[in-house]
Amino acid sequence: MARGSYIAAAIIVAMFAVALVVLASAVVRLENYRDANFVGFCTQFDIKNPAQRIEREKCLNATQTRTHWFWHLLYGVGLL
Repeated sequence: MARGSYIAAAIIVAMFAVALVVLASAVVRLENYRDANFVGFCTQFDIKNPAQRIEREKCLNATQTRTHWFWHLLYGVGLL
């Protein structure tokens, strides 16, 4: 193979790696939010009040429901 094809292959692999990291981080973030909502974290806020709804969303986004991001990833993709 020519040197240019190795460089092109390396660039494609790097792009797939970046895409995988971005998608995995989105799965982890969304699964953490879903689990926090399902378990009942941040229930002290009235969701009918818009200001408190915003505070509840912030609370759910900041809550960590599992011990490691890897567990969120496994639950998020349905392996557990």
